[in-house]
Amino acid sequence: MTGREESGMGRVSAGKRRTYLALEDVRCAHGAARAVSIALFILIVANALLVFAEPQINASSALAAGFVTFGLASSVAFGVEYVARLWIADLVYPGRSPLRARLRYMFSPMGIVDLLAFLPGLLVLVVPVSPSALNAARVIRLVRLFKLSRYMRGLHSIARVFEKRRPEIVAAFAVLALLTVTASVLMYEMEHPVQPDKFDSVLTGMYWAMTTITTTGYGDLVPVTAAGRLIGFATMLLSIAVVAIPAGIFSAGFVAEFRAQDARVQAHSKGSESLESETSDASPGE
Repeated sequence: MTGREESGMGRVSAGKRRTYLALEDVRCAHGAARAVSIALFILIVANALLVFAEPQINASSALAAGFVTFGLASSVAFGVEYVARLWIADLVYPGRSPLRARLRYMFSPMGIVDLLAFLPGLLVLVVPVSPSALNAARVIRLVRLFKLSRYMRGLHSIARVFEKRRPEIVAAFAVLALLTVTASVLMYEMEHPVQPDKFDSVLTGMYWAMTTITTTGYGDLVPVTAAGRLIGFATMLLSIAVVAIPAGIFSAGFVAEFRAQDARVQAHSKGSESLESETSDASPGE
């Protein structure tokens, strides 16, 4: 927690401060705030398991009715969490006014995930829906899995790597996209005259290009002309180098990020030791 956040936290009510700790800074939370954070984590995991278990249960069984009740209760709980996050948004974004902070949260990726985590489930209660719309609401519940990202430090590291290495990553994927488009157009032009049923459009050629570049190779689309096979050979050779570029960027980024994390941990521990040393030196004179 930064100094600005600490000064801002000192001016808010105890309930709002505990809510902030429970939802945004669980490592500093204690007592009820930590219990709420753990309960939310368990609820998210339980909903993730429910998504996989529910299709296997007979719709007319009592267990299915229990799953429905649990899903609705989860929607209510996630709705309360969403309102609480709106309440503490000015603490999460201390440099903005309360209104702008709440709008910032509402339109952020995680804010949209939090909204979709409860809104479809509650709408089913008040709005008559068709079976297809009900199935769509069940599929949308999969976004609840993304809420686990708040509790996984590794995903935060991935996000920081994307942010720091954005220009290199964009350039690498631009080269990959260029190779994919070029290979798909050339393959379509070579194979469509002799295989019109298989290479029926450039999009089909793009599908072939992606399965070839990523070395998936399903084998459902195979060039039969000499020119097509030559294009496939060149695409496979170039893909070895092109696909390796993003992998190298990610590897270097992760190594740098982990080293930076270690440096921050060591600096924090040294600062704590220095503070304890200064406190012990000052004690005899007091």
